[in-house]
Amino acid sequence: MSSTDRTSETPPSRRPERARDFLVLTASGCALIALLSASGALGWIEGLTACMVLCAGSLAYFVGSVPPERIQEDVAPNGGTDVSANTSVRKMIEALPFPAFHITPDNRIDALNDHVRHLFRMSQAQGALKSVAIRQPDLLTATDRVARTGASERVEFMTGEGDELWLAHLTAGIAPQSVFIFLEDRTAVHRAERARADFLANASHELRTPLTALAGFIETMRGPAKNDRDSWDGFLEIMHQQTDRMRHLVSDLLSLSRIEFSEHRPPDSIIDLSEVLSQTVLALEPIAAERSITLKLEGGEDKVRITAKWDEIAQVIQNLVGNALKYSPSGGTVRVMAGTSPSMLDAGRKATGNQPEATRAILLQPRASAEVPAAWVRVEDDGQGIARKHLARLGERFYRADESRGGSIEGTGLGLAIVKHIMARHRGGLGVASEESKGAAFGVWLPVAEKSAATSADD
Repeated sequence: MSSTDRTSETPPSRRPERARDFLVLTASGCALIALLSASGALGWIEGLTACMVLCAGSLAYFVGSVPPERIQEDVAPNGGTDVSANTSVRKMIEALPFPAFHITPDNRIDALNDHVRHLFRMSQAQGALKSVAIRQPDLLTATDRVARTGASERVEFMTGEGDELWLAHLTAGIAPQSVFIFLEDRTAVHRAERARADFLANASHELRTPLTALAGFIETMRGPAKNDRDSWDGFLEIMHQQTDRMRHLVSDLLSLSRIEFSEHRPPDSIIDLSEVLSQTVLALEPIAAERSITLKLEGGEDKVRITAKWDEIAQVIQNLVGNALKYSPSGGTVRVMAGTSPSMLDAGRKATGNQPEATRAILLQPRASAEVPAAWVRVEDDGQGIARKHLARLGERFYRADESRGGSIEGTGLGLAIVKHIMARHRGGLGVASEESKGAAFGVWLPVAEKSAATSADD
């Protein structure tokens, strides 16, 4: 009898047992329906109909189902698999949404999907030796062990430029010494762990500096300068500055943590962007006056309805304007401009200005469609500008480019990171344009609220 005939027929030794099982289950179901009909919970006509449907469904399932022994029948006497089994394995692997492939007993790849071809950068791998296609020593060694022992294993390995982490699940195949390999992408988890480690290292470093200064001055005031009361005022002033620096750092860390926690939940309230702009700029005018800097708000007179959270948009404007005031010279000018555009793409261009000689960088690509109407805000200063080499890294936690903006200026290095995460939650974008010795412009843009939602908010 051919292998095709074997797979198309139910083994005779199991046919009576399967028929008995289906008969018992069908009879039990009919008995339950009859009991419900006798108790009045179900009408006799409905009960009879249900029994007929149950019998028909059981018969259809009995005829169309495949007994478990079919898998055993697919194994050929020589230890390999027949054509039908190989075809089923290939179809299964090609349909999987993650990289997977099958290794035969003679160490060749006989089934794989497009995910594996893309991962290992190979166009024709079917029938090739596994050592030629895979080129991962740990994975090859684990494949040999699984083929020899039949025990399942898991192996981690790096691919690409060393920044992609994959977890391989290996299990024995149908035929002896064959192996199934399924790959799980662990890159996101790996990057998150590395980012967490970097974050803790940077945060501890930032906190260690003021703490060391405080400890040093306290020790000095309790020791050598114990009786030198005249020097205490200077010590206390420096201690106050370091304490204030720690307070700002802890506050920014808490804000960043809170924003990241809710970043996946978009806001659902409708606010007026022009009102947020006017109130935030008004609150920053005393700081600008103290530093002899002119703060101007241009545009923003018309109402612009956006789907956003008031406090977070105010924090975005406050951080951008605060940075501009910090890096502007005395007697300079900081301009805050706002407007609307027919599309997100046009808003992104206006948010970074129209200076032809400026170097631009997109720090955050918006998640909203490029064709939806959008609102934009741009903050310009006339300071020293930012060097080209720093632009791509702006928005990273604790990254500061003070040497390119007029010297060492105190800050936590988290302001732009907070802006970046807030705009990510609002499906918006963040960009920068800078020309050295002529100033920098930071801009944000986000979609405006739909007219129906804005009308409901007004009502």
